[in-house]
Amino acid sequence: MKLLASRTAQYPMVAEFGFSFNNWVLDSVSNAAVTLGSTVALATDPAQLGLSGPVANTVTFDCVPLPPGAVVVGGELIVDTAFVGPTAATLSLGIAGTLTELASAISLLTAARTALVLTTPEASSAGQNVRMTLAYTVANATAGHARVRLMYTVDGRAQETQIM
Repeated sequence: MKLLASRTAQYPMVAEFGFSFNNWVLDSVSNAAVTLGSTVALATDPAQLGLSGPVANTVTFDCVPLPPGAVVVGGELIVDTAFVGPTAATLSLGIAGTLTELASAISLLTAARTALVLTTPEASSAGQNVRMTLAYTVANATAGHARVRLMYTVDGRAQETQIM
């Protein structure tokens, strides 16, 4: 089969997931309603039935769903407001089975921007969700806000035709 030069291109798509210490989610592993580091009293919805602080100081949440054929081409973790309270607070990003594929234990205790690691070319080609694991030790958080920003393309997608 004769191959021809590519004449199509696509724009990278960007997905962003922002969270604060006092937000809550349904943990993707335990399905329990847990805060993202705060006590229940500081949660954005303390009246939520069954809400608790993170079990064993860890929260796992599928924060960005990606379509089949998605290839992560960039991204970053932005800590806008440093987490206050815990002696350690870290975030890892990956997919189920490979939880540190994109980021491994990045500290949330300092306001900073950290690029994601792109050593696996097709981080979610099967359409798996990007999963974050938030872990902290000793104490609950009383402040903190961060964002996960992912850039990705989708195999076989084209938005432009380049004239040659």
